[in-house]
Amino acid sequence: ERSLTLSKIGPVPIEWSRDLPSAPSSVTVIRDASGRYFASFVVEVEPTPLPANGKAIGIDLGLASLAITSAGEKIAPPKFLRSALKRLRRLQRHLK
Repeated sequence: ERSLTLSKIGPVPIEWSRDLPSAPSSVTVIRDASGRYFASFVVEVEPTPLPANGKAIGIDLGLASLAITSAGEKIAPPKFLRSALKRLRRLQRHLK
């Protein structure tokens, strides 16, 4: 089936990204800033536990590094602001 039936609207053609694992209990339709619509389904799925491997690790969250594991691995924080400012500077130069 290539459509979703919405109350007060009727059938709406959709593009499925993947099959649903079970029948949906509810759906939320969302419109983003560019005018595209997305449907988010709530389904029940049986959890599948991961196999135990006998290893444990500690994670410390911080400011200078996003996270540091007990093994000493440092995870750098994302730099959304810096990359956005760099892009803004470049675009503003083109305005002149």
